[in-house]
Parts: sequence; C-alpha cells; structure tokens
Amino acid sequence: MGLADKRLSSEEQELLISLLMKQEYAIELLSSELNDIESGEKAVDMETYKQLTVLYDRIRFE
Repeated sequence: MGLADKRLSSEEQELLISLLMKQEYAIELLSSELNDIESGEKAVDMETYKQLTVLYDRIRFE
C-alpha cells in the first residue's frame, strides 16, 4: 500500500477497506483501474494486471 502503510494503522486500513466494500466503491475503483490499463492509459506488469482481474472477479461475482 505504500504511503498508506506509513500513514494508516492496520485498524484504519481495515476500516477503510470495509467502507470501500460496503459502499461498492472498491468495484468501481478496480473497474476504472482495469479500464485505464486496457486502454493503454496506465502501464502495469502482467502479474499486477492478473491480480487485479482476479480481485475484480472475486468482488464482483462472489
């Protein structure tokens, strides 16, 4: 998480993730990120892309 690791406690990180999930912002963020990658606006390595797609599918379909 980079800067979040330094600025937020583990408890605060969990609270933020919980809020993102409850409000369905997490799926929107993932969708936007994947769209940016697939359209060429952002470059990531294949492993990161794969992880994002798996995470998207888990949140969207489970």
